[in-house]
Amino acid sequence: MLKNILMFLVTVFITTFLLVSQTTISNLMWLSSLDMPVNVSIVVTSIFHDLISMNTQGEIPVAGLVASGMVIAFIVARITLIWIPIKRRYVYAFAGGAALLMIVLLMPLAFYNLDLLAGARSTLGKLFLVISGVLGGYFFGANLTTKEN
Repeated sequence: MLKNILMFLVTVFITTFLLVSQTTISNLMWLSSLDMPVNVSIVVTSIFHDLISMNTQGEIPVAGLVASGMVIAFIVARITLIWIPIKRRYVYAFAGGAALLMIVLLMPLAFYNLDLLAGARSTLGKLFLVISGVLGGYFFGANLTTKEN
């Protein structure tokens, strides 16, 4: 049980890191298109800064948002696995992708049709964020331990 909780927290961190990295890189690509100087040092520092500030400043920490979505999706995945015998890693990968898809699609509805995540403003950005959820869910499903009877 403790290992599963730790795996869930690691999954949330991985997914949050991918989400923040994608958002930061999309902002830096936009700045680069305006002929602003962007180098590797700026990219690394910006990702680190955004990872901290998007989780400590503002109204809703991104990690909390990701964790909330994944808790709901993973509970549904667990219930699904009771009735349908599919490999866990695929069900949890689908659940992780669904969680991020719902976050990306429903968040603008709560904020007057504004995409607060810069990485989610384009279709490609939304796709990458969903893939981040799929990767996080796959990691969780592959490392989940169950009690053997």
